[in-house]
Amino acid sequence: MPVQLLNEKVYYEHGGNTFKGLHRWYSRKPLSFSRASVLASLLPADVTMEEFEYLLGMHKGKDFKSGKNSKQMKEEVKLYKTPPTAVRIKKVHDYCQQIWGTRTPTVLDAFAGGGSIPFEAARYGLNVLASDLNPVAVVTMKAAMEYPLKFGPDLQHDIDKWVKWVGDEAEKRLAEFFPSLPGETVQNYLWAHTVVCPNCESVVPLSPNWWLNKSPSAGKKGNWCAVKPIPNPENKRIDFELVKGKKGKGTTIQTDDGEYDPDTTTTISRGTGKCPNCGNVIDNNYICSPSKESKLGHQLYAVGYKKGKGNLEFKIPRECDLEGINLAEIKISEKFNEWESLNLVSHESTPINPQYSMIRNYGIVEWYQCFNPRQLLTLTTYLEIINESKILIQSEYEWEKSQAILTYLSLVFDRCVDLNSKLSHWDAGHPLYRRASTTHSLNIFWCYPETTGTWRLWQKCGEAVSEDYSPLCFLFGTTLGSKENYGIEIHDSKSIKIDSASADNLTHIPDNSVDAVITDPPYY
Repeated sequence: MPVQLLNEKVYYEHGGNTFKGLHRWYSRKPLSFSRASVLASLLPADVTMEEFEYLLGMHKGKDFKSGKNSKQMKEEVKLYKTPPTAVRIKKVHDYCQQIWGTRTPTVLDAFAGGGSIPFEAARYGLNVLASDLNPVAVVTMKAAMEYPLKFGPDLQHDIDKWVKWVGDEAEKRLAEFFPSLPGETVQNYLWAHTVVCPNCESVVPLSPNWWLNKSPSAGKKGNWCAVKPIPNPENKRIDFELVKGKKGKGTTIQTDDGEYDPDTTTTISRGTGKCPNCGNVIDNNYICSPSKESKLGHQLYAVGYKKGKGNLEFKIPRECDLEGINLAEIKISEKFNEWESLNLVSHESTPINPQYSMIRNYGIVEWYQCFNPRQLLTLTTYLEIINESKILIQSEYEWEKSQAILTYLSLVFDRCVDLNSKLSHWDAGHPLYRRASTTHSLNIFWCYPETTGTWRLWQKCGEAVSEDYSPLCFLFGTTLGSKENYGIEIHDSKSIKIDSASADNLTHIPDNSVDAVITDPPYY
């Protein structure tokens, strides 16, 4: 195996990769090495290394037009982005006929996961059987392989049409809950979890720092921004003021009144809180409450907005911002029982296993508790609209195409859930919001962002998911207006089959029908 070459090609995949973009899958294998695994399993043993590298997609010989030699051209090839050409596919099929007695042998991966191995097998026009026990993996593989091969780039128009339809409906139904002042467009709301001080009964917002924007470019322009907690013992609360200025010494903000360090006015560190009003230390055992009666509340402390096409700015919440929250809470109280009856809000428990149950320590014992009331209202409204779209889509398209469109709407919704919860967090260094699934565990963040649900959340997630579809088609070599591939003739829908199945029971696969099992078994 050309391990050195493959290591270099895998390196390119650490950045942006459309195949990885549809849905989070933590152990997805590099496409470059998966392609090599497929070809090495199928080709004759006496194929030369030069021929093997050529069939992988590397250039051979010298490019007389550019004058570049083989080594220079190899360095420029990014295998994961390069569909195999018609000539290479034909050569692979010729070899397969010689070894397997068929031009398109059947490849099985019963532990397919993110789908890298079946994806590369499908790019060479082979018959592919893929399955996984995890339904998330199955849905992701269908979206990344089955639908691009069956419907080609033409489906992009239909996906875009229905993503926009859902977004337009959401704008109408959620506008009153996300008000903006004239000339402003609110994008983000920043929340802190709160706890009532057991000593003075003040509502204490908990945060390890109070940064809003500490990007290097903002520091140079005098736009470093944070909030400063202001004790208010008389009213048993903490107020905030906005601090903005240039980068000072270390991590301080330089203002006309001196310097302010948002890392020094913290109200929680290593799980232990501190009340700014009375100085009382709030023990972690008091803050934690692994029951439905959580001691944690939440407080809005900053709002991110734009004026026209300007940069993101921040303000302390104003009356109109709080009014939108109040309206959302009223709406939730009116609709919650109905949503429960329709199973739009589930009472399914979060994991009890100690390895995954940290969020239970803070009262998140059912999945719907991962969201504040307005986040829950936003996401459940999306669900209602998607369910309405299902009827319209199924009446307009044949069954399989309607399933493809609805799958992509579901993937957009998944990303909205990932971004808009109490488990997502604000990255002040850029500044932007980060998904809950950024790490390999689900954690509660003392400060978390909420994204405007009327347009920004669905629009951004819709763009991120739907814009992956055409590039996925390109990775198979398909072109707009045709289902034809570089080297694969019009796709036979029978040549790829993805099942939700356990690898210990493959009775859905006929006996003696598989030529090669190529898999990366689970670490379990």
